[in-house]
Amino acid sequence: METNFIGAVAVTQAMLPLLKKSKAARIVNLSSTLGSLWSNSDPASPYYSQRLLGYNASKAALNMLTAQLNAELRGTSIAVNSVSPGFVKTDLTDHRGFMTPAEGARLPVQYALLEDGAVSGKFVGPDGETPW
Repeated sequence: METNFIGAVAVTQAMLPLLKKSKAARIVNLSSTLGSLWSNSDPASPYYSQRLLGYNASKAALNMLTAQLNAELRGTSIAVNSVSPGFVKTDLTDHRGFMTPAEGARLPVQYALLEDGAVSGKFVGPDGETPW
């Protein structure tokens, strides 16, 4: 919770005064499909059997932060999105992922560089929009 949610809240709160001065600021929360309540509650979902309570709950909380910030910042130039990069080969996954770290970085970078009038308040993964 401290890393995946509280840390994101603290950094965002500290940076908001600067972001509000920007013409096109972006907040990209690095989430996971494991943080989707839909994916965790649907027995047909490939994520349903992943019982990582602390991790899944922290990513769901991060997604709530995204939804709340999106509502709070509506009408500003700040776009806020949750991005799940996919199953990346990292220490966290014991390097069993399907993507290299460079491949996993593509989607978060794409959302960080969205143009003016960018989509906001979405939860997206490599295959498109993810249900909350």
